[in-house]
Amino acid sequence: MAFRSEILIKLDKKGRVLLPAAFRDELPAEDRGAFILYHSPNVPGVVNGNSRAGFDAMLERLRAEALGPKGALKVALDDEAFDPAGYLSSSARNVPMEPDGRFTLPAEFAEVLEVSDGVMLVGKGDKFQLWNPKRWQARRDSDRGKMAVFVRGLTGGEA
Repeated sequence: MAFRSEILIKLDKKGRVLLPAAFRDELPAEDRGAFILYHSPNVPGVVNGNSRAGFDAMLERLRAEALGPKGALKVALDDEAFDPAGYLSSSARNVPMEPDGRFTLPAEFAEVLEVSDGVMLVGKGDKFQLWNPKRWQARRDSDRGKMAVFVRGLTGGEA
């Protein structure tokens, strides 16, 4: 599974968004009818998306990394313990898709994206993101500069 590309997606007359075939094809066969959307844990105004299996695997990795074996038991027993996976799960929504890939963007996500007539769909490898198009343009420009600095800092081999 590898989500790639960036695509400006316009809302249709019913306010639905289309998940393009290139992205739908990256979903496991058992997840082709729905996927998960959740708020970015650290970038306001960004919505992450993943297959249900991919989201569940990420939560398991997060629990193991953040809590370790004893921490997981503490979270299970202590209602006041912070569980980062539980935090992400609480904002996650299972989003059903129509056979043609159209889906209704839940209002809470449309609000943070400040959707007017479209969203920017951005592939990030093992997940995808939805951005406000203007915010994405600014982020992409910033990342382009960071990438140039990163490449100049690489060592090894002749250019």
